[in-house]
Amino acid sequence: MADIRWSKAGHTKEEVKRFRPALEALKEILETDFVKKESVRDYSPGWEYKQIAVNEYNAVIQDILKLITIEKD
Repeated sequence: MADIRWSKAGHTKEEVKRFRPALEALKEILETDFVKKESVRDYSPGWEYKQIAVNEYNAVIQDILKLITIEKD
């Protein structure tokens, strides 16, 4: 099953299935080269802004992975 946003963007289920090889390659790249960042351990001034940046980065990676994950029917 594909993310509902694919159909909202006007793509049919068959089109999304054809995207699968490219999306799986992209997923592999994201999981190896854009790994989740660890929490900030340095509590010097401004650490909370660094932690916010880490949280946002991790959230974006998770959102992209969710969007490109196409389950086999």
